[in-house]
Amino acid sequence: MSLTGKPGSASRAPLTTGARFELTTDIFTASGAHTTVAVSVPADPAIDCFYVYPTVSEEHLGNADLVVNPPERETAITQAARFSHLCRVYAPLYRQTTAYSDQYHGDPKLAYADVLAAWKDYLAHYNDGRGVVLIEHSQGSFVLDLLLQQQIENVPSTRKLLVSAVLLGGDVVVADGSSAGGTFTHVPACRSTTETGCVVAYSSWSRTPPADADLQDVNAGKREHVLCVNPAAPGSSRPTPITPIFAGINPQMIVPYGSKYVAYHWVEFPGLYTARCVQKGTRAWLLVSRTNTPGDIRPTVQEALGPTNGLHAADVNIALANLVSLVASQSRAWLSRH
Repeated sequence: MSLTGKPGSASRAPLTTGARFELTTDIFTASGAHTTVAVSVPADPAIDCFYVYPTVSEEHLGNADLVVNPPERETAITQAARFSHLCRVYAPLYRQTTAYSDQYHGDPKLAYADVLAAWKDYLAHYNDGRGVVLIEHSQGSFVLDLLLQQQIENVPSTRKLLVSAVLLGGDVVVADGSSAGGTFTHVPACRSTTETGCVVAYSSWSRTPPADADLQDVNAGKREHVLCVNPAAPGSSRPTPITPIFAGINPQMIVPYGSKYVAYHWVEFPGLYTARCVQKGTRAWLLVSRTNTPGDIRPTVQEALGPTNGLHAADVNIALANLVSLVASQSRAWLSRH
């Protein structure tokens, strides 16, 4: 997987070598003991992943330039590299609106134009009829929402390529009493681990979101609500164990700095959390709860972006093992039907 600075292109190369790029993982139990597990990257995976990273640029511009800076690179590694175990990962660089977009009048149309051009380049030169998973977070979700609406769901020949769409930390909504409607017409919420051509979406919180929470606003008059799909148990609202995987490079202080775990390249914490989808009126979120295991010394994920964002910075990594497992199951299902 790599980021490319060429407008309108998609690029990939497997992350297999280099201390900061390998996927070898240290799995820590509640006692602090750990085992080291190698994670393979196949030479030619059966499917593709098209990944769009969230708002990470801190350039003092309205829109980021097309230069690969450390925030883009590290975030892409943290969120998307694990999927290299299953798919060829394409990660286009794009002129996203920056963290200073309001001050410098960023134009979201430029961000979408770059991702659209990269998508068209991918279809024309790389896809070859392969199944594809869309993966994105935050600003990436808003961009790919539009791409899915305009370029995929109403084009049957392209929609049949969709294994699933993982749209995290965005504003996907569905019609009340339905798994469809709302944001998308022909792409429903995923309700099982083998359903394909569907959407996985959630915003993660460790508590009930406050009244001014971001990403929880829906016009109640439209009879819609925010979509939450638990990647560990699609279609269920019951608490289910989730397994976080964090990268030691640790952007946005998802795991507290100073923790011994930051020294490792990848760390996995099985049994540390459970999660369930909660819906109240038009709002819905993935409620993440830490398990009460006596003597558990593992770190608690932080609300790195403030009280109105919950665990937004950790949306992907808080259940990364489950997301990878779900995509693997969906991929097998898609391949069996094609």
